[in-house]
Amino acid sequence: MSELSSEQYKPNGIVVDLAQQLVQINWSDGRVSVFDFDALRRACPCAECRPWIHDLLKASLSHEPADAVKHARGELKTMQDIQPVGSYALHFNWADGHTYGIYDWKYLRQIDPAQTS
Repeated sequence: MSELSSEQYKPNGIVVDLAQQLVQINWSDGRVSVFDFDALRRACPCAECRPWIHDLLKASLSHEPADAVKHARGELKTMQDIQPVGSYALHFNWADGHTYGIYDWKYLRQIDPAQTS
């Protein structure tokens, strides 16, 4: 994977389809990323879901999410459940009550299903 400039991490547009449970991000470099809500919920980058990312108890934990995270359902009730965080990220208020993750643009590019497949 080549290194991206900070400008390539910026979206030109974000489209949310609540009925299909999809988020589409149109990036400034022309890439289009489409995420389903379940994949986003299961990829939550918060310290509770992925403690090894944050160096918490790194030595004693595997680098695998807990089963509860692996099987979490990404459900949103309204468009207000997706909020921008400054100009660098998105925040989701998942219907299961999980609201901790901040998905910055760089992380979203890294987990882009089209890039990882």
